[in-house]
Amino acid sequence: MKVALGEIWQVLPISLYVKPSELRDWLKFYKPSGGDRYDPSYGIKLTQILARFFDAQMSNIEATWGPIDGICVVPSTKGVVPHPLCRVYERTNVGLPLVEVLVRGKGPLRHRFAHRDGFDCTSQGAGHKILLLDDVYTTGATAQSAAYALKSAGYEVPGILTIARRINPDFTPQVRSLWERCSADEFDFNGKFI
Repeated sequence: MKVALGEIWQVLPISLYVKPSELRDWLKFYKPSGGDRYDPSYGIKLTQILARFFDAQMSNIEATWGPIDGICVVPSTKGVVPHPLCRVYERTNVGLPLVEVLVRGKGPLRHRFAHRDGFDCTSQGAGHKILLLDDVYTTGATAQSAAYALKSAGYEVPGILTIARRINPDFTPQVRSLWERCSADEFDFNGKFI
């Protein structure tokens, strides 16, 4: 990914999850595109998670990255506009404006394949620091491509906040060890975030 984009942005996951899990279902079926398993109450649960995280961690985020001017949701690769995560974020009432400046570009985006033209930015952002928000971070190709587009348009992107990072404990022994360490700890919104 670094070769394709020139840099990699730091990722801040609120939580980790495995498949199957309740959190995975919330993240998959909060979207109307979830088919017959779509459940709008899952979006409310995600709003609560995001709001509690911002309430507990905004001062730490700004102490680490400086004042944030806005939040930009990583657009859907399937063309759903606006992304359902925009509504989830708006319900948090965090107070940072939602900056909707990314649209799907012409470059291909696939699992593990980031692209410089995956997204286009509809405005120039010199002097604006934008935190990128995604619902799920799996390989990072989509979110990293979105960060690249923002940076190319002059925005400063200190990092990518994601509600959850998908973990496959069977991928490597190191990933299994990470999952075992993290899942042994009780979740705490006030814990150290970086």
